[in-house]
Amino acid sequence: MRTCWRWKRMSRQFFRSSFLAAVMVLIAVAGWGAGNPAPGEREPIVITAERMKATKLGDRVTFLGNVELKKEDMILTSDAIVVFYNNRTKGVNEIEARGNVQVRREGRVAFANRALYYSREEKIVLTGDARIIENKNQIGGDRITVFVRDDRSIVEGGRVLFYQDKAEESEKAEEGASVDTKNSE
Repeated sequence: MRTCWRWKRMSRQFFRSSFLAAVMVLIAVAGWGAGNPAPGEREPIVITAERMKATKLGDRVTFLGNVELKKEDMILTSDAIVVFYNNRTKGVNEIEARGNVQVRREGRVAFANRALYYSREEKIVLTGDARIIENKNQIGGDRITVFVRDDRSIVEGGRVLFYQDKAEESEKAEEGASVDTKNSE
């Protein structure tokens, strides 16, 4: 009987500590309850999902089911997101998104099976049928690294589908026609 009571007490303590760790992570990571950031500070990360679970080690939180992450002007959606954080600093180290990943930012949409966001470097690595669409133009590859701060990308094993603007086409056609007439004189 005494063993059972201890087990229940330990289970409750584990549940409480896991719950508190998860709440602390959500406050630190998602910025729940935070107002507008002070000048020079970054916007908080806000995550919504159907379910959330924390590990016993307390260095990660997993969000499952219709997950949406909002960070400044970026929206990331996927089937699951795992947030890895530093227990000491309570800061986010990296965020992993798995399954039906979409990243929307400034008129661009990126798709992949998996995405890793590295907080310190502010970069996203897309893998598994990775592609980015902007207007009609597409780039795709085995691996796309997006440097958010610098607004640049590196595509590995890639392909590009580029549509020329109609205005550009007509300008080039006119230039070509005028050159042809000058050459024929």
